[in-house]
Amino acid sequence: MNGKLFIISGQSGVGKNTILKGVLEKHPEIHRAVTFTTRQIRPQEIPGEDHFFVYEEKFQDMIKNDEFLEYAEVHGEMYGTPKEQINLALEQKKDVLMEIDVQGAKQIKEIMPDAKLIFIKFEPGNLEQIIRKRIINDPNRGKTKEEEIKRRLESAKKETRYEKYYDFYVTNPEGNPEKAIEEVSKIIKEN
Repeated sequence: MNGKLFIISGQSGVGKNTILKGVLEKHPEIHRAVTFTTRQIRPQEIPGEDHFFVYEEKFQDMIKNDEFLEYAEVHGEMYGTPKEQINLALEQKKDVLMEIDVQGAKQIKEIMPDAKLIFIKFEPGNLEQIIRKRIINDPNRGKTKEEEIKRRLESAKKETRYEKYYDFYVTNPEGNPEKAIEEVSKIIKEN
């Protein structure tokens, strides 16, 4: 029996990466899938750990060579999940955890129906205020322009349309990601 694939995705700015890192700290036996992206590296990101950062030309070559399990354009940049990395970890009977956008999660579920999709969402409240606060206060993002905040707010609203494709839903409470980390860890352990 192979390992299991768990995918975290959800609303823009909801803290998916914080939850991913928290789960992996508690469960180092889980393989973290590292995606490729054409976007610029952010402060404090580690190439090969957070993402593989590549030029657009390299990404397009990888598409032509059928190297991705899925890929999508998100906020004007390309992101893709490497097929070989995922398949190898699953064949080695390792559970795999990854964080990708809602488009990619839907694509993977269609080709790998056993994948478990976990949708992370904001607690009820003023969505614009919550997103603005999280994005502005995120030290990994650097200075965020107003148009970027507005684009992410629109994305967060659109991303909720994908919720119906998910197996599990977890709310990330403002200022307490530990609760969401525990919920995601429990989902992985029990499924």
